[in-house]
This record gives sequence, structure tokens and C-alpha cells, in this order.
Amino acid sequence: MIKNLLSFAAVAALAVSSANAETLDLTLEDLGSGWGSTYNPSTKTITYESDWSGRGWWLGDVDYSAYDEVVIEFEPVEFNIQVVVQYNYKPEGATEGVSEATMGEAGATQIVAPLNEEYKNSIMQIYIQSSKAGDVTLKSAYLQNAEVVDPDAVKELWSGDQALDWWDHAIKVPVSTFVAAKVKEGDKLNVSYVNTGDAAAEKYCNLKVQLLLANWSQEILPGFALSEGFQEEYGTVNLSEASGVFSIELGEDDVKELTDATANQSLMFVGENITVTQIDLVPATGTVGIDNVAVDENAPVEYYNLQGVKVANPANGIYVVRQGNKVSKVLVK
Repeated sequence: MIKNLLSFAAVAALAVSSANAETLDLTLEDLGSGWGSTYNPSTKTITYESDWSGRGWWLGDVDYSAYDEVVIEFEPVEFNIQVVVQYNYKPEGATEGVSEATMGEAGATQIVAPLNEEYKNSIMQIYIQSSKAGDVTLKSAYLQNAEVVDPDAVKELWSGDQALDWWDHAIKVPVSTFVAAKVKEGDKLNVSYVNTGDAAAEKYCNLKVQLLLANWSQEILPGFALSEGFQEEYGTVNLSEASGVFSIELGEDDVKELTDATANQSLMFVGENITVTQIDLVPATGTVGIDNVAVDENAPVEYYNLQGVKVANPANGIYVVRQGNKVSKVLVK
């Protein structure tokens, strides 16, 4: 059960602005709602005494219908933290109001948590929860209106150079990201990757796309299970090309799961012998396709070894080379 310790006097300390304002500050002078944690207002630091303890703002029954998102900005930490919004609405048979969490991975400096359209007219509390004991120093906290999203634009959900494994080096795209991107049926998830395996040595390039549920269990994304080459026994797809773009068309069930912040935390990309460089959401009505993306000849050339590690000065051997959107495997002599 969530413990609520903040007096109603602290609620009055919330910054006041007009109902049509673009932002509304949440006070950093007093975070009195929580358990297993303390707050120092002079340094704006939350100290979590145990894993998954929390600290935040007790609101009671506040109408934030004029806003779309809660934004929490903080100094980077080496553990995951999440922002939880608890509403007063109780589903039939429930003993507590609906709670929705938005996860921030280790190293993040901001979490943008969407407010539920149906329930945001009656919010009970907003709090920050840590996966580990430790300190989190806040920079700001406020509510805002979401940016207007073009439903026909390609959205970059993630980019980088991540050699996947089955957990520690997974890529997690939060449900809130899909909500903000206005994901819809018929959209495609395009995963740009480099195959770092060696089929001759039976080191295969495998990808798995799964939902990370609120209870930390995992389930295969329905649309991924329909992919060509899906191996039901392992829940994976084996990729034989040296590099490319793996595409998943999203159906009604996928969209439902990817926008349900109560049931799911994020979409996880895991695997072995594969380095992912970008994940895009391509709209069903969009005109931009992988085949007609121009290669930027002025883009820097990057080398990776077959383990997916970037190499600054490649010696003789086989490497994966990326220049802009072009990826290829080459022999350096």
C-alpha cells in the first residue's frame, strides 16, 4: 500500500497558475508524501533508504485536466527510477485507485509521464520511486501540455550503439514514449541492426521483442510473434543478413499493449550477437521508407568489431562499418 504522509497545507504550496497555462510547477520546498525515504529541501535531494521506496506530492483530489504530462528533471543516477501517478478512480473490485508508472533508465535526467485522459480530473498523488537505495537530486518538477504530434511523421524512438543481451544490456522503450508518439494500428517498428554473429561458429544473430509488464514478467509482443522466421520455442527471430532493418507491423493488440501504462512498463529489445543502432516508428500513412532514405556521404564513418564494440583505429580484420544510414561489413587489410 502506498503511504501518504503529506499534510494538506503542502498541497497549497503548489504553484498556482491559470487553467490554460502551458506549465504548472510542483513545489520542491516540501515532498512530504512517501515511505522509506527522506527529503532535504535545501539540496532538493531525496534519500531512498531501501529499494522501491518512494517520495512525492500528496494531492488528495486535484483536477489536472488542463495538462497532459508530468515532467521530473533530476541529476543522473546509476539506477532506474520511475514516476508514478495515482488517480482516485477505482475499477470495480479494486481497493486502491489506478496507478500508472513511467520508468527512467539509469543515466536518464528527465522523465515525462503522461496523464491518463480518463482519470486526470481526479489525481490523488504523484511520487518518484527508486529501484535502489540512494540519492536523487531534483532540478525541477512541473505539469505541461504535450507537444502536437504529426501522426504521419517518422518518430525516432531510440538511437545509439547497443550490443544486446538478455537483460542487462536490453533496450527499453517506455510505454509513455509510444503514447507520446501517438502510435496507431498499421504503424511499423523499424529496428536498424548490425549482425555481429558468426554462423559458421554457430553464433547466431537473434532478436527478441517483448513487453516488460508492471510485475516485471515478460511477454512477447503480439506483432513480433507474427514475424517471418519467428521461433516459438525460443521467442526469437534469427537474422542472417550482415546488417539491415527488421520491421514489425503493429496491430490492434500491439497498440493496446504499448499504450497501457497500468499493465506494462516498456517494450524490451533483447538478443545475442546483434547491435541495434536505431529504432523508428514509421506511420502507416507515411511516405518515407527504408529503401528511399538517402545516404549522407558527409556522415562520419564508424567501425565496429564483430562483438558490436566501436573501434577508433581498426587493425587488420573484419569490421562492420556504418556511415549515416548505410551499414556494411568490410575486410580491413
